[in-house]
Amino acid sequence: MKKNEVRQFRTALREMVRELGMLSRKSSGTMLSPLQSHILIELNSKPSGATELAAKLCVDKASMSRTLRSLIEMGYLTKKHDDQDGRASTLMLSDSGKQLLYTLEGNADKFIEEALFSSSDEEIQEFLEVITRFSCSLRNARWQREVGVIFRPIEARDNAVIAEIIRNSFRENKIDHLEGVSLNDPVLENLSEAYNHPRTGYWVAEANGKVVGGAGLAPLYGEEGICEMQKFFFSSHVKGMGIGRRMIAFIIAQATALKYEFCYLETLEELKNAVRLYEIFGFRHISERLGNTGHHDCSIYMIRSL
Repeated sequence: MKKNEVRQFRTALREMVRELGMLSRKSSGTMLSPLQSHILIELNSKPSGATELAAKLCVDKASMSRTLRSLIEMGYLTKKHDDQDGRASTLMLSDSGKQLLYTLEGNADKFIEEALFSSSDEEIQEFLEVITRFSCSLRNARWQREVGVIFRPIEARDNAVIAEIIRNSFRENKIDHLEGVSLNDPVLENLSEAYNHPRTGYWVAEANGKVVGGAGLAPLYGEEGICEMQKFFFSSHVKGMGIGRRMIAFIIAQATALKYEFCYLETLEELKNAVRLYEIFGFRHISERLGNTGHHDCSIYMIRSL
């Protein structure tokens, strides 16, 4: 994205925070701070410890401890100590805390209802879907930042690791018996050299300093102006962190920078999650195979204009 587009997003989000009253103690009809309000809401759903709450609400432990202490002193929370671990305790709402939360929830519900009153049913559903998806994107970005995700060109030292990730993916999806797939490519053990050619590249993803997956692109043999996205595979332990989504966007950007007109890929029906991601990023299904990939067991063909 361009910097001005990023700034537009930030401006819109700041306006939303302000209009939701997140900068004011009075917006909820109580004198609670936004963090205090969120703590009451979370504990109403599930009594928790301070560490769990800090992680859930994305705040540091020191701030959480201070805020919990203030809520206990005001009588809105009670603490139950663990008999087996004297240092551990579970926090829950007191009767007065439940009553305060009832007031808070009622005011918040009324405000949102008023905000949505002038919107159609279709708009309301669209708002919910967009906010939910973007919240997920923000959460994934935070997780990726916490584990230090980076993309970099593959090096010789990565060959064995990425080859094993690819093999494991085929095993886990129970498709390692197939022959005409990338698992059996003769270059699998030496990708750093295989992708060391003009308008070609393979990039690995690192998390916590360890390679967790990768993807590449290369000219599609026999097709002018078309590249193929290849060997898009990730370790199962990073599933749900959005790294695969980020890699697809990255490969599309690389293909565009290399002046390709289209990006093509082949995949398998068994890899339904990957197929859904390709569709989200604008790849459309086509009925016939393009070029000569050698992957005759692949039955899904997709292409995207760049």
